[in-house]
Amino acid sequence: MLDAITTIDSYAIASHEEFLKYEKTQDAVMYNLLLIGEAAHKVPREFQEMHPEIPWSSFIGTKNVILHGDDPVKLQIVWDIILEKLYPLKMTLYQLLR
Repeated sequence: MLDAITTIDSYAIASHEEFLKYEKTQDAVMYNLLLIGEAAHKVPREFQEMHPEIPWSSFIGTKNVILHGDDPVKLQIVWDIILEKLYPLKMTLYQLLR
């Protein structure tokens, strides 16, 4: 999960407009969000329950939105995740690994 977040961070997306402008970046971000969702899905339920500070079901559900969602809605959801959820997830995962 951390590797995928780091990869998304490396794209250095400056703005929503820039994100919408570059389809390759959109695809790359969505691919890495799929990886995060799949990795979250593979975390044992017991561990998920021990760490409710991580929105496991949200990241798992993101996979379905990316795979089956309407493009404009999907892109807005992906952008919101970039802005609001990745950094807190990254910090939480770093703390868990310590």
